[in-house]
Amino acid sequence: MKEKFRRFMAGRYGGDDLNQFLCIASLAFLVVAMISHVRLFYYAGLALLLYSYYRMFSRNISKRTAENYRFYTFKENLASGWRSKRSQWASRKQYRYYTCPQCKQKLRVPRGRGRIQISCPRCGTQFIKKS
Repeated sequence: MKEKFRRFMAGRYGGDDLNQFLCIASLAFLVVAMISHVRLFYYAGLALLLYSYYRMFSRNISKRTAENYRFYTFKENLASGWRSKRSQWASRKQYRYYTCPQCKQKLRVPRGRGRIQISCPRCGTQFIKKS
């Protein structure tokens, strides 16, 4: 039986992190559907589970790899944004954060210096803010 399954899966994509996320999300939707008795959650969970199985048994490996790469990129962008916000929150007593009005670059200036002229290192725009 194990050998038959191994032969069946030869040349197919299999599981990856996106599939794992889809399975967990579908499970969460199905649990919410059982608790709330809302059919929309049930159908969403079922659709995610079916898509996960479709990806797992797909023979188009290059397309599935590209999907997984986009998922990793999205996940890393989300995580880096969260880390940035967390570090800003941790250092909020020492620094103030401003965005450049020209290029939208985030700038960090020390607190308690009064009104200071801030110069953006990216575009060179100068503006005055209270620190």
